[in-house]
Amino acid sequence: MSEVARELPSTAAPGAGRLAAAPRLRVVHVIDSLAGSGGAENRLVDEVVALGGRFDQVVVRLFERDELEPRLAEAGVPVVALGHRAARAGRTWPRIARRLVPVLRELRPDVVHTSLFTANLVGHVAAARLGVPVVSTFNRSGDAQVLRGLAPQLTSWKARVMHGVARAAARRGDVHFRAVGEHARATNCALLRLPPEAATVVRRGVDVDEIAADGANAGRAAFGLPDGVPLFVNVARLVPEKAQHLLVEAFARVRAEVPDARLAVAGAPGPAEGAVRAAIERTGTGDAVALLGHRPDARALVAAADVFAFSSLSEGLPGAVVEALVLGTPVAAFAIPPVTELTDGDRHAWLAEPGDPDALAAAMLAAWRAPDRRERARSSQAWARRTYALSAVARDLGDLLEARAVGARASLEERP
Repeated sequence: MSEVARELPSTAAPGAGRLAAAPRLRVVHVIDSLAGSGGAENRLVDEVVALGGRFDQVVVRLFERDELEPRLAEAGVPVVALGHRAARAGRTWPRIARRLVPVLRELRPDVVHTSLFTANLVGHVAAARLGVPVVSTFNRSGDAQVLRGLAPQLTSWKARVMHGVARAAARRGDVHFRAVGEHARATNCALLRLPPEAATVVRRGVDVDEIAADGANAGRAAFGLPDGVPLFVNVARLVPEKAQHLLVEAFARVRAEVPDARLAVAGAPGPAEGAVRAAIERTGTGDAVALLGHRPDARALVAAADVFAFSSLSEGLPGAVVEALVLGTPVAAFAIPPVTELTDGDRHAWLAEPGDPDALAAAMLAAWRAPDRRERARSSQAWARRTYALSAVARDLGDLLEARAVGARASLEERP
């Protein structure tokens, strides 16, 4: 038995005979990495911590990023690190799947929950070998047309082969999908050629109290930004689907009307950084745009902003927008389906035609100039805190995990 297995909480409940309580179900969560800058990674850790009183849990990390492990350790959730490299996932996923089989066999899960593409794929393959039910999360849009333009690696022939393997593995095993929104469900089911009933919508939630505490002492000085000027903020990694180059173009139009305006972007460097810097140089906004890199205190920055500006062209359910609403910061964004879905149309945000910098600039200005902006933001804040509270989302996710585990157990008991 491995050291990790020895440290696992027992599934056997205290008591004996007929007085013994039913054992808690064991859930093994499999995810690509525990990168601190990843939205899906942060949300998974939030959910694992929130589910702590309901299940025995273990997290299996496939790749090298581990910044979020201390939060799991503090919650008493063991982490098993397989030690593979993310850059080689496209070639090594069969080996990862083979290695995952004995790990799952030793951990003895009642249900496996996977998140992000490689974890979903290898989780399906490994769990099918062991007859363990799987719930896999669709974290992003599966809109092939949008992905083809923004992230061609996700629709390349290699990706199509991997999607084909994923479809086969999902059909061979007991696999159900959790989608973070209606758009994510519809597009991913279409991409994987699955019926809509193969997925259940359970939105991502946020720790409202933690977000409020992080934003309570909001100030601009810590970010090197001046007080008393209109501040637009974006929080997202610099990758093509976040389209911050379009945000910079929109901001240039805003600045033409509001010369003292500032834009701050808090996000880890990524493959789109060159395009963003080129847009800054092209628009001559270098003195007014700050690329801050990944900031663990980004919530304080959002709370200090006049407007949260979101330029993404492809999302699952953008947690950054949810957090901005929870912090009470007015939101201006492209009206892509996931954003429209999570903001209840334009009721809780100022929305713009996707991909149009002029339209986004108009939305940013409208959010800043609206005479009722603060009242509207407070109303949206109260709505978001009710709608996206982590406790309610964890309850729904827990119900889904439990239903899949109990259903699989009942099927086994019914076999002759």
